[in-house]
Formats: sequence, structure tokens, C-alpha cells
Amino acid sequence: MILGAGIFQLAGIRRAADLGCEVITVDYLPDNIGHRFSNESVDASTTDVDAVLDAARRMNIDGIVTFSSDVATRTAALVGHHLGLPGPSVSTVDIMSNKSQFRRFQAERALPSPLSTTINDLGDVERLTQNWTEPAIVKPVDSSGSRGVHLVTAPLEWQAAVEAALTHSRTGQAVVESVVEGTEVGGDAFFLDGEMISGVVTSKYLEGFLVAGHSLPSHIPSRDQKRVLDAVSKTCRELGYIDGPVNFDVMIQQQRVVVLELSPRTGGNGIPDLIEYATGFDEYAATVHQALGRPVNLEKNSEQRGCGSAVFASQEAGRLVGLVDPDEATRTHPDLLAVYSRYRIGDSIPAHTHGGTAMGYVLFSCASQTEYLRKVETLPAILQMEVEKS
Repeated sequence: MILGAGIFQLAGIRRAADLGCEVITVDYLPDNIGHRFSNESVDASTTDVDAVLDAARRMNIDGIVTFSSDVATRTAALVGHHLGLPGPSVSTVDIMSNKSQFRRFQAERALPSPLSTTINDLGDVERLTQNWTEPAIVKPVDSSGSRGVHLVTAPLEWQAAVEAALTHSRTGQAVVESVVEGTEVGGDAFFLDGEMISGVVTSKYLEGFLVAGHSLPSHIPSRDQKRVLDAVSKTCRELGYIDGPVNFDVMIQQQRVVVLELSPRTGGNGIPDLIEYATGFDEYAATVHQALGRPVNLEKNSEQRGCGSAVFASQEAGRLVGLVDPDEATRTHPDLLAVYSRYRIGDSIPAHTHGGTAMGYVLFSCASQTEYLRKVETLPAILQMEVEKS
């Protein structure tokens, strides 16, 4: 059973099918693209634990996973716990999937982390205005894709930032954090019996808080990449997370590295695809095999190949009236590895305000960061995307 059937779960769904699994997708959107590649589908929210558990029991599943979805990780853990399936403990996932609990955990274990405080309602705005004098980041404790995240630099900005964060939180909580300066990187790791059998640090490209893409090999010095993976490994060891994928965002500073986010699932924006192309490690297959209690293939390339991903989106809402056919794009551009779009011609397109409003992403080969940036500049001409404004 795979929780989520959107564009960011599609590659994992197809890989599970290629492995010979009978795939059951769960999503509250019946028209989501992933359903087209599964054997059966369940019309339910991935956060509705009771509905997912009922379906899992009825369908007698052998394993449960999610790809690229923070909000579904707790459901996967709870269902796995009730059915005795492989997977992380609920208590571990609770910490990893709640930003307030994760910051508290880091502080208790003396792990580097931003200064932070939890807010429960708008009544906390006055306290923040009086006591928090430095720039701060306000974010929901249980959301992802930069939903409801704001940088506060002046007292008058607190009210709107807190309202946005609380609105995007399912539990009605938000966390306020000090701004951590440095170089932000992303990536995925995979653990087996407590050992990190794969760890890849990506160069991460941002537009404000929104992820614009990733590239490999990372331009970050190898010494700093090792520091990042050591910090991720230590944090997972302290959490008791010993098996499965981990997506991470880490800030590198001269004296320390700070783990900003750590999630028990594969990364979004094509990170597992990049890792497979660059290193030969099939993270999607490893995730499926681990969830089914099967041996994980540890094979990797002898040399890393260069590649990148880039998110594409519309800055304004409207109707999609033009977009290149993905198969045609990869046929005519040999360095283009794949084009994933969640929308088709005629669909209504939202304005790009958070990760959930991205239209899709592109994967391509590239030899360096300079070539990555050059190829990103050519993507609009390749995609031929046209949105008729509302």
C-alpha cells in the first residue's frame, strides 16, 4: 500500500509495480495520476488513519510506505504498528514529523538546533512581539512544502505570519525559530539495521523558501558533505531510526552543521531518481523491499554521474493551454531524462505559493553546477508551457 498518488509519488508507484508488487494507492483525489499505475485504489485522505487502517486490513497488505509526503508518514507508521508490518516506531515518527517535537528532541540531546518556541494560538503574538527582537521563521509544526512559512523581520509582521502558520497546521500549532545562517543542502539517506548504506548530499536551489531544484554531484566540499551525513546519522541513531529512507535539509556552518528537517520518507522533486542516475542506488526499490521485509540491493555505480532536477510552476493561476509532451521532450533532447507533470492541457493551474502548487519537475543530465544553471535557463523553451490567466 502506497500513501499518496500524486506526481511526487508516481516514480515510486511505478517502481513498485515494476518489482511485481500488487500496488494499492491511497489518495483523496480520485483523478490523481498515480492511480493509473496501481492495481487498486482507495479514496481516502492519507492522514485519515482509521480509513487507511480499515482498507489495509480489508486488503490484507504486506507492507505500507509513502514517498515524498511528510503528512503521510505518521499514518504509515500507525498502520504498520497495528498490523505488525516492518517500519519505524510511531514514537520516532511523531518526533520526526512534528517540528516542535523535533526541536525539543534536539535540545534535550544537545544536538545543534535553532532557538525555538511553540505557539498555540494568536494570543502568543503579543509575547512574540515583546520578547523576540531578532529575525525569525514561523512555520506550522506539521506541514511541508513551505506551506504557511514566513520570515518575520519587523514587529508588525508577527500577526500575519502566525495566522498563516496556524491556518496551515492540522493540529493548530506553529513553531518560531531563529534564522540559521550558512549553506543549506538537501539529500536522502537510507538505513539498514542502523547502518547508513546510502547517503547523498545534493546542491539545493531555493527561491525564497520554495525548493527550485537539486543537482549532483554536490558542489559542497567532500569534507562538509561528510559532516552533513555524520550529523544525519547521529540524529537518526539518537531517534532510534534504524531502517528505511530519510530525507534531510541541513545548514552547514563553519563550526557546526544544523539539521533543519529530517523526515522518514524519500525526498521530493526527483531526489531518488537523481540518486539512482548518479550513484546506481535504487532508493525506491530499497524502500519497497524494506517495507516488505525483503533483502535490499546494495549495488552502486563505481563513479558518480552528474544530473539535476528543476521544479516548474505558474506564477499566476489560470488554465493550462500549452505544455510539451513528456515523451516528445525526452526524444528530442537526449540530456533530458524525464518530465513529470501533474496537469494536462485544459486543467486549472494554481499560482505557485508552496510545494503543493508546483506543476511538476524535470530531470536532466549535467556535468557541473554551471551547466545545471545553464540548462535550467533553457527549460522554458523546452517545456513550451502556456497558462491562460484567470
